[in-house]
Amino acid sequence: MMMMCGRSLLPALCTFLLFHTAISQKCPAQCGPCPDEPPNCAPDVPIVLDGCACCPVCARQQGERCSEVMPCQEDLGLYCDFSAEPQGDVGICMVLEGGKCVFNGALYNDGETFQPSCKYHCTCQDGQIGCVPRCNLDLQLPGPDCPFPRKVTVPGECCEKWVCDSKEEVAFGGFAMAGKISVILICKQT
Repeated sequence: MMMMCGRSLLPALCTFLLFHTAISQKCPAQCGPCPDEPPNCAPDVPIVLDGCACCPVCARQQGERCSEVMPCQEDLGLYCDFSAEPQGDVGICMVLEGGKCVFNGALYNDGETFQPSCKYHCTCQDGQIGCVPRCNLDLQLPGPDCPFPRKVTVPGECCEKWVCDSKEEVAFGGFAMAGKISVILICKQT
């Protein structure tokens, strides 16, 4: 299963990855109040969510200053280049050169692979990003011998595991009763 993130439209899963795998330290834990009125953007400049996914802002254009909270218009192939700024807080919107990709503010060359988190392996190909899940939890569901499955986080491991609860545990809200044992299904990663 591969998901593609084009420059013109980011599918929901890619957007989730963008904002949940490496949220900037510049973003607050909770969004503050946004202005009551939407921003007044120049003609043909879209309103987008800021880099923290909190408030609407005008997308930055080529040559304009940008930051993690003031994003460039990615559907035009723009990205925020932080290389000129020593502290890397502010950049300039630049045009992607042939075949390059931007993911979470980082620039990747055509054919380059990267891992935005332990759960995904991604590749930049012809200006688009394709990501493959490394955790096959959603690809390999428990079989009929596990009628009451649930996902659990295993300390020290990236991927969640399936746990098979008994009918009695499900009836009591998923809490294990004394003497009950939950079985963890180990799914082989590919």
